[in-house]
Amino acid sequence: MDLKVICLCQLLLIAAIPPATAATIIQVTNDSSIDSYPFWSPDGRYIAFTSYSSDGVAVLRVTEPDGRDTEQTREDRAWEFAPFDPWSPDGKTLLFLSADANLWRMNPDGTERMRLTEGGRIVPGLPLAGYGADWSDDGRQIVYTSCLFDNSAVWKTFVATAAEGSPAVNYSDIRKDADIWIMDADGSNKSQLTTGGDARLPLWQPHGDLIAYLSTKSGSQEVWAMDRNGRAEQITFFEGDVTGYAWSPDGSAIACVVASLSGVWESSLWIVPLDGSGAQQLTSGSLDQSPVWSPDGGRIAFGSMSRNQSALWVMKSDGSDLEPLTPGNSIMHQWSPDGRMIAASDGDDISIIVLDDRTAPTSPGFGVTGALAALVLLPILGRRSGRRS
Repeated sequence: MDLKVICLCQLLLIAAIPPATAATIIQVTNDSSIDSYPFWSPDGRYIAFTSYSSDGVAVLRVTEPDGRDTEQTREDRAWEFAPFDPWSPDGKTLLFLSADANLWRMNPDGTERMRLTEGGRIVPGLPLAGYGADWSDDGRQIVYTSCLFDNSAVWKTFVATAAEGSPAVNYSDIRKDADIWIMDADGSNKSQLTTGGDARLPLWQPHGDLIAYLSTKSGSQEVWAMDRNGRAEQITFFEGDVTGYAWSPDGSAIACVVASLSGVWESSLWIVPLDGSGAQQLTSGSLDQSPVWSPDGGRIAFGSMSRNQSALWVMKSDGSDLEPLTPGNSIMHQWSPDGRMIAASDGDDISIIVLDDRTAPTSPGFGVTGALAALVLLPILGRRSGRRS
């Protein structure tokens, strides 16, 4: 073969190698507000996010992915935020928390506001995500965290120290209770599902009837799952605490963030299938967090606080093909319904990450449906207690 032809073929092969940069970034917001918690509408046409203004007001805003036609859901002073996915399955209603930590619902344009709970409270010391609220797949019910605490000790300490000119609060004196409740979408028929005072962050199983949540009742913080009657089963068994988790799109597995203090502080990502086949570790040796599945379950995007190249990474759901996605922080991120984009917040602004064909999902992950997973899990309630993953 002619040398020129060989060289040309080699150049073509080199040119065909995909570049390291796997995405185009489009900035959606760029103002003085702090914009975070972006969530796509079910049809992918809009993004709802919480915007904190410089005067201390937080409101929900709805925008198109390119940043045009941004609506603020309230013009007067308010305080509303959604650290969880606020969209109802039909995209017609937003769920959010008010200043008094009660759940409300409203239309995406801010009209027809309705209070759903009374007397809700934030648990001192927990992040906002500790609240937790989630729609059922049919939009008829909402599962949520109800947090109550006795603040008499706090007030007594505050008054005593304020008289001396240096007010202080001893949060260790607070009795913290957090339990999971369920109600109809209009706020009626409330029912308490857990009673231990140590449950939070409930998430409904996609295409199924199970409700996952975090609880410390076994010692460390683990993922549990229960049915609509509150009958529960421990799902994860780790040496460290599970600090976050996400259902796979088909409801057959859970991605977990497991924190470990043995030697060096790290948080790794794991996959725990509901069929009992055993946990699979995806990452190690880093501070990885916030796993988010692609819509087809084939990939997982996650944030990292320790990897040098990038703060947002993507990999296949078996842990392979790990690669950096974008530079900068990623406090919150979510795949678009079609799997071609990721909405992300760096703690200040909202951006859209447009994936190329190489990083966009192409193949399904776990294939067991959520309904089948529920049938697999429920008959073994109590059978797996004490088993380590």
